[in-house]
This record gives sequence, structure tokens and C-alpha cells, in this order.
Amino acid sequence: MTPYVINVVAAMFVLFGFHLAFRQRLMLAWVACLRRSDGTSSTTTHAQVAPGDREEIASVFRIAGVMIMAFSFTIAAFTNLIAYYTAVGVG
Repeated sequence: MTPYVINVVAAMFVLFGFHLAFRQRLMLAWVACLRRSDGTSSTTTHAQVAPGDREEIASVFRIAGVMIMAFSFTIAAFTNLIAYYTAVGVG
């Protein structure tokens, strides 16, 4: 039962990493919606991002997203391998 839970969590992290790396506009829109629903953003001002800094932020998001995808996939693969070899070794 535990490998299934780990696989589902790893799949969710893979999807999150994919969106963080390759669907950055969607992720930023979600964050903006969360800030608007928080109610505190109307009283605070947020700094504007300079056009040169946007590419730096995008590259950081790409790196972080790909790393999240890779590590999540690796965790799922090793969990399945451990579960398989544990089941084979029991008999």
C-alpha cells in the first residue's frame, strides 16, 4: 500500500515540477490568485520585476522544476524497485 501512496505523491510532484519549469505563466497566475484571495495584498505594494530580471527568474524556475521532476521520478522508481525486490526475496 505504501508504494502506491509514494507513487501518487511523486506523480503530483512531477506535475508540479513540470508546471514550474515549462508553464511559468500559469504558475504565476495561480500565485496571483492566491495573493488576491488572501486579502492582505490590497494593502501592500509589490515590487515590479525589471525586464532583465524576468529571464533570470525564469531560468531559476526551469532549473528548480526540472530538479523536482527528476528527484520525484527517481524516488518513485527506487520505491518500486525496493518493493519489487522485497516481494521477490520473501518467497
